[in-house]
Amino acid sequence: MTNSITNATVKELQIIRNFFTDAQWDVIDMALNEFQDHDEYVDVLDTVGAKLQTVFDKTRDEPFLS
Repeated sequence: MTNSITNATVKELQIIRNFFTDAQWDVIDMALNEFQDHDEYVDVLDTVGAKLQTVFDKTRDEPFLS
């Protein structure tokens, strides 16, 4: 398994998105925002943020795709 989201299918990304509720995604977002002021985490936060943005850019707010 690689640590890359670039080769994930839309169905796989939809599974990731559907794994958490909207409220849980909000908590994840708030937790990541708490680390923005810590310079030692900038690179990690940028990487995580980009991966999560890909999940939301390539999926829809609906149940699993068939």
